[in-house]
Amino acid sequence: MNAGELLRDLVRIPSESGQEDAAASRVEEAMAALGWSPRRSGRNVYAFLGSGGPLLLLNSHTDTVPAGEGWTKPPLGAVVEDGKVYGRGANDAKGCVVAMLLGAAGAFASDAPKGRVCLGFTCEEEILGQGLESLVAELPRPDAAVVGEPTGLAPAVAQKGLLVLEITAKGRAAHAAHGGGVNAIEAAAHDVLALGRLSFDRSHPALGLPSLAVTQIEGGTRHNVIPDRCRLVVDVRTTPDYEPEQIVAEVGRLVKGEVVVRSQRLRSVDTDPASAIVQAALAANPGARPYGSPTLSDWIFLRGIPTVKAGPGDSRRSHTPDEYLGLGELEEGVRFYERLIRSYFERVGA
Repeated sequence: MNAGELLRDLVRIPSESGQEDAAASRVEEAMAALGWSPRRSGRNVYAFLGSGGPLLLLNSHTDTVPAGEGWTKPPLGAVVEDGKVYGRGANDAKGCVVAMLLGAAGAFASDAPKGRVCLGFTCEEEILGQGLESLVAELPRPDAAVVGEPTGLAPAVAQKGLLVLEITAKGRAAHAAHGGGVNAIEAAAHDVLALGRLSFDRSHPALGLPSLAVTQIEGGTRHNVIPDRCRLVVDVRTTPDYEPEQIVAEVGRLVKGEVVVRSQRLRSVDTDPASAIVQAALAANPGARPYGSPTLSDWIFLRGIPTVKAGPGDSRRSHTPDEYLGLGELEEGVRFYERLIRSYFERVGA
């Protein structure tokens, strides 16, 4: 099976989040052509290789963000130019899907490792929806996992989480011409400055310190009314060194407004660099260094399972016009995953 042609097939299939059926069917066809027994669960598709021993999950996603504007090539054209496949999803993350498929096929084609691999290709990753989260609930618990995202084949051993807060500053309405009242926007401004004084002192070895930013502000209804409400939205990128509840408590101590947690389910995750899966990923790409990833992925649904995030491509190309993946990168990704599978099972003595 030709990796480049399979990638082009997948890129040509539109698969925005929620519309992955056709892409999942094409992956299912590829699995069947490799002699596997694929299974469907909604818009997720998965298959098992091997029998007995530890279970290694290889996961990536078939959904993409919308194409958007600014392209110089057809977003779904899968144009090949200068050894690169252009198109939405080529880099993020259909290249990882193809490389995982063919890497696993190579690992089990001859001298198969003594262990089991589950390849699970899931929906809704770009909206952190129910794809992998629902599939994991159906599968046996993996002993380790690899999440396919474009990392240049360097293993991410930690990933920041996301905590979203809303802070509502309250005032008292009055006519702007007469003065009086209590201006909620001014109260919110004091809270913004207070948040700027929040500091973190526990630095994660791979991720560093958490970050906090006020990203939205909304207040006032008319130019002539002193506003009695002003709402702030705060984006916090968390690390495993702080539980979200600790950060919420510290924010509540600093600000005068009412703090409400909008979302805290996207928690930070990390894996011990000495674990078998990290060492297998490093052995599969000699010279690579483990690092901490600031971007979210479905790894959040594998909390407590030793996991690395690694795959062909470059995260900076994701979601951009003229997104692409080099055919050389794709082929190296295939070899990388094959080496990783073999190295992992050798290390765990399967």
